[in-house]
Amino acid sequence: MKKIIITVFLLLFLLMPHISAEDVIFSVDQTEYYFLTGEQAIVPLTMNNTYNEAVDGLISYTITQTINQGGSSYSSSNSQSQSFSVPAGNNTIQINFGKSDQPLRLDVDLEFSFTKDNEDLIVSLNNIVIIFVSNQSQMNNQQNSMQSSSEKITNAEPDPNSQQQPQTPQDKLQNNQMNQDSQALKDQIERQLAMEQAQENDFEKNLFNNSEFQKIHESLQKQGYNLSNKQLDVKSNDTGSFNFTYENREGKSASFEGEMQDGELVDFQKQTAEDRQQLFNVLNQSKEFQEYHNQLLNVSYNRTSITYNQDGNITIMKLSYQNEENETAIITAEFFDKELSNVSLSKQKSMNIFFWIIPFIILLIVITVFVYYRYIRRDTIVQNEKKLKNTPFDYKKKAAELLVQAEKYFQKGDYKAAYAKAGQSLRLFLSYEHGLKKEITNSDIVIFLRNKKYPYNEIKQCFDVCSLVEFAKFQTNQSDFKRVYATVHSIIAQT
Repeated sequence: MKKIIITVFLLLFLLMPHISAEDVIFSVDQTEYYFLTGEQAIVPLTMNNTYNEAVDGLISYTITQTINQGGSSYSSSNSQSQSFSVPAGNNTIQINFGKSDQPLRLDVDLEFSFTKDNEDLIVSLNNIVIIFVSNQSQMNNQQNSMQSSSEKITNAEPDPNSQQQPQTPQDKLQNNQMNQDSQALKDQIERQLAMEQAQENDFEKNLFNNSEFQKIHESLQKQGYNLSNKQLDVKSNDTGSFNFTYENREGKSASFEGEMQDGELVDFQKQTAEDRQQLFNVLNQSKEFQEYHNQLLNVSYNRTSITYNQDGNITIMKLSYQNEENETAIITAEFFDKELSNVSLSKQKSMNIFFWIIPFIILLIVITVFVYYRYIRRDTIVQNEKKLKNTPFDYKKKAAELLVQAEKYFQKGDYKAAYAKAGQSLRLFLSYEHGLKKEITNSDIVIFLRNKKYPYNEIKQCFDVCSLVEFAKFQTNQSDFKRVYATVHSIIAQT
């Protein structure tokens, strides 16, 4: 084993100087950024370009908002991309992720893809966390830098949105303006966050105007509970999920959670401290529970916590226990309409030290395999990649696949994704059919086709409907989608 470890690290040391010095590196000085509610979330992004010229490509980002409340997890994410140029040398830009008027967590993934020396490369900077807090004492900014170097995209199909048309010197001069690129990225992010915030505000307004919601909310207030925290997962201005937490003067809590669809309240439940106490009193009368409880106490287990999870008429109560050896046990009680239906006990012993050694053995094996495939077989892999790269891109087949995906999304009820795929299919086909082969907007392709043989009015109407559905400004139906599908299908099939 000792010889293997020495061999692995010797190979790494000898082969390190052969790594190319030309690179694009992205880095941030923290992995988590804290901001007070109401202030702008500005994150400095450092870019180190060791090529002797600016590198033009496509920058993409995904912003995910995750909500964890009451044992449930909700998340929503949005992705955007745009052309971007990284100047030669070491530069820093300020990316503004906007502001939030309430506590919020955003997880951001950044990717910059480009082509250099006939190789497709990508720089991925993932898991940047932005947290808005309401109190200065909650801020925990710490220096914890993170960086990523460009890597080769292996076995990747051409992405029609990332294709770059050869640029004139004038175009390159414009793209090399770092301030313009960073400002455009900032504006795009701000627009996205503002749109999400407006949609969330409309959803909350419609929720509080719902008569059924008002009835339960007011009943909690009459019991002395006041709203202390709210979490929303919004899909549109009248559809989404909510999870509200209440608290009374004695510090007892209550919860009210559920979903609203098209303005109607569905699948919701309310639970107060009195409800939980009533369930615990019922459990305490169970002989089976008392046997389990006493059995644990007799072998030096102590109760550490109680959790409740409600799903309609079913409530699951879990009582956790632990002993001095950190061994744990859980008594699980299931209630149906507040009547005890089942009680069970499960134990988990502490892990043997042997199981702690296994991860290190696996890590050593992974390092050894990595060194072998990364360096010893590198030439063979590079040759295979070149062969794959010479395969022509069948844009007609890809456009048809996107259209099939659009129909599947529509059948599943994901109308936004369905129209997005249909528009992408048409845009990809027209771009490659006319030799544009680059990222292009709906309006650009419509202007380009004004004097072509294609049905101009139908194509424009198709793009307009797709855009309206994507931005939740148009309520679609099956006949509208069939019309869009037929237009795209006829254009792809006629050549």
